[in-house]
Amino acid sequence: MNHNIEKKLVLDPDTFLWEMEGQGLFYNTVSYQSYLFSNTGIVSLYCDKISNINNLYVIDIPEEDKKDKMLNNWLHEIVKRRMGTFWEKSEDELYIISFPPLLNLQSDIDRIEAAEDRDVGEYAAQNWNEFSIYLGGESKFPNLHKQIPYPVDDSSILPFYDLQAFLSSSDNSYLNTINIIGNPFSYPYKAELMDLLYSIPVKKNFYLTASTACRFIKEIQQIELPNYELYIYYEQEEASIHHILTEKQIPFHWIYLISSEKQYEDLEKLETKYGNEYVEVHPIYTGDNLPFFEENVYLAEEDILQSNYDKQDIFAHQVMNTNFWGRLSVLPDGKVYSNLNHPPLGTLKDRVYDLIVDEMKSKRAWRWIRDEVSPCKDCLFRYLCPSPSNYELVIGKPNLCHVKP
Repeated sequence: MNHNIEKKLVLDPDTFLWEMEGQGLFYNTVSYQSYLFSNTGIVSLYCDKISNINNLYVIDIPEEDKKDKMLNNWLHEIVKRRMGTFWEKSEDELYIISFPPLLNLQSDIDRIEAAEDRDVGEYAAQNWNEFSIYLGGESKFPNLHKQIPYPVDDSSILPFYDLQAFLSSSDNSYLNTINIIGNPFSYPYKAELMDLLYSIPVKKNFYLTASTACRFIKEIQQIELPNYELYIYYEQEEASIHHILTEKQIPFHWIYLISSEKQYEDLEKLETKYGNEYVEVHPIYTGDNLPFFEENVYLAEEDILQSNYDKQDIFAHQVMNTNFWGRLSVLPDGKVYSNLNHPPLGTLKDRVYDLIVDEMKSKRAWRWIRDEVSPCKDCLFRYLCPSPSNYELVIGKPNLCHVKP
């Protein structure tokens, strides 16, 4: 019998490895476990072997290396945390392989642009999936729409027939959600808008004040609009409509805007009274409540390492902004945006195709990722962080974390 045994480390295909500035980080997208370690000496050499695609996540462990205490501790931590396993191969056994988690770049925009026989527009339409329609009117917080979906303070009247033509484009075949933000009753073409929404087989979300929601409930039931949901900005004195919504089985959520520690008590009462499944909490930056954000929104290292991201989430963070990708918005003046904090892409009179291609080629919103942001691009944890958001743009800070303040 042949007793010549080779011992190998086999990394799990759901385990990512990132290295930077003398540190290494493993993250497994099934167990959600992480392992932060000092990437020096012999450990660094093994990380180089792991990162070599030719090794296919299978690393030899020579006899002489097994005597190294630092390496042994590192190897056993990997196995203990279910990020890999030891495998002993005898000469008469077949070889084992594992597949590193590598992003499929076949549809990557940079790759398409570099190819002479391909064009970014070849798959433009399938990347537009959400459209937000801002109706004109008054707003309690005029600039809040630059942070979250919220009514704008604008007396302009959204050009309905331009909107109708825009949404009738063949480029909207992948659209799955339309958000209507503001008071429909203040819009002169409300009836036409509701008919248009009825004809489009996608999810419709209405963002309303509680007083507007009271009127809207009656109308939306009369026309039997399919596949819709109400998002109602919570105001304590008007929360009495909750029982109407639940009694009539209308799908809805309260949106609770929070800007200070003092509001947590009120929030807890709301969640206790109505159930937290009905409440969405949105922090809002007021210009003078940065300490509140630093305490409650900014991420610390332990927060980041407790992320529950799967493999597709990690891949997405490497190439796209998951907050903005696939989303377009139109303001009452007819201008279309990929992000309301940036200049418009164009107007409702433009071709959807042209606007999408323009946005996909840029890195203003849809492709604004941590790799494009300093100091995030030099951070080991950048793919475990949420994509950059509107909060960064409004606050004027590139990252909302305590790791690289």
